[in-house]
Amino acid sequence: MKKYLFKLFIFTIFLAVTSFVYFVGCSNIVTPSLYSTVPTGPTGSTPEITSVDPPNVALAGVTNITITGNNFLSDTSAIKVYFGKQAGTILTASPTKITVISPNIAGSVKIKISTNVAEPYSNTYDYLLNAASKDWYPDVKDHTNIPMSIIIDNAGNIYSSNYAMGVVQITPDSVSTLYSAKGGETYWTTMRLGTGGVLYAARGNQAVFTIPAGGGKNSAWVVLSPSTLKISQIEFDPLGNMWAAGKNSAIYKIKPDKSYSSYPFNFNVTAMRVFVNGSTTYLYAAVQQDSMTTIMRMPIDSNGNLGTQETYFDFSSEYGRGFTINDITFAADGEMFLATNLPSPIVYVNNDKSTGVLYPSILLKSPALSLAWGTGNYLYYVRRQINDATGAFVLPQTIVKLDLQKPGAPYYGK
Repeated sequence: MKKYLFKLFIFTIFLAVTSFVYFVGCSNIVTPSLYSTVPTGPTGSTPEITSVDPPNVALAGVTNITITGNNFLSDTSAIKVYFGKQAGTILTASPTKITVISPNIAGSVKIKISTNVAEPYSNTYDYLLNAASKDWYPDVKDHTNIPMSIIIDNAGNIYSSNYAMGVVQITPDSVSTLYSAKGGETYWTTMRLGTGGVLYAARGNQAVFTIPAGGGKNSAWVVLSPSTLKISQIEFDPLGNMWAAGKNSAIYKIKPDKSYSSYPFNFNVTAMRVFVNGSTTYLYAAVQQDSMTTIMRMPIDSNGNLGTQETYFDFSSEYGRGFTINDITFAADGEMFLATNLPSPIVYVNNDKSTGVLYPSILLKSPALSLAWGTGNYLYYVRRQINDATGAFVLPQTIVKLDLQKPGAPYYGK
């Protein structure tokens, strides 16, 4: 009996020691949780918008918008700015400031921000995006009504020379009527408004034509000689003189009494515009020679005489040979705009001669044929018809309305 009790005692001691060693060895093992494989999610601070500049409205797809706030990130790939349901393009970012361009959507939107370190979105900010570009005329399905050149009166009516049709007047509320039926011309390459609402036009021959105020049949106003002249561009200066040019050896000044004189200028002139720069009135001309395109300018003195020509902007050096400038216009602050056949069709030239293309992510890649400032801050241009790779019609030749957020310089004569 004593032997049995001794063995039981020894077994009990062995079991106790073994259990102690086991539990000591396993003391660092954590019991698995049912939720151990579920991610806890981002734990950073929620982004906060405190202000936006411009504060209320911007041009969709164009304006650099600055958002100020808290808990942003410096890594632009780790943050998104939403305008409604679409994300904008972030240019720069820091923990307190983001610069972004909105997507090309117009209308009222809510701005909000997300980061990859915080699960909630920021607060929202109510905002308005205006369209920078809008197809104006004709209807999107109309490929028979083809605008070629335009000019706009002080009331905002557009006069459009339409191919093989005549001149159409388009009111500010988009009502169009035939203003002058086609005569011998196919279309006018350039038009200008004169005093009393008379419309002047040229087509590439030796004459300048007029259409009476209120519309009607066109007639020759002045016929220049020799008969080989090709007048394709006309422009008024502040003195009431008309300047006429084309592929000739001279630029012609036509006075209100129809008398005219010439100034040697042996270039092919594809566009002209008068602009008063400070105290000097200049005639600017886009010229072509040997596949090179240049903007030249000449001062017009107080007697209406043309001074020495100078190169103002070497277009081909900036954008390459073989491209054409179809029209020139100016904003009131002196910024020049050029209608071209570049893939991005409208080029701007600042007063310091810095240059770039206008609204590159907005304007469709099709040549611009004609430019005219409307009322307010709107510039209109004619965009060439767009076809697909097979030559099938996609979009009509169209007058496009652009919001430039600044007014144009005056056209003289009207």
